[in-house]
Amino acid sequence: MTTVQELAPQIDALTAQVAKIGTETRSLITKVQDLTDALASTPVPAEVEAALLALGEQVAVVDALVPDEVPAP
Repeated sequence: MTTVQELAPQIDALTAQVAKIGTETRSLITKVQDLTDALASTPVPAEVEAALLALGEQVAVVDALVPDEVPAP
């Protein structure tokens, strides 16, 4: 039978690993937020805006092909 004393090093190692993962995750969240903030203030090229508009028009055409489902009363 294993004793608590024998498991202690494994518990310590796993605790350290979880702390490391937490630090790395917080760092990644910060980087993603920094990139999101940078993109939010970046102007969109005209051709990208035009492509998005054209895509929206095509989506509307496809959506119009199939009637919307009416919820049952």
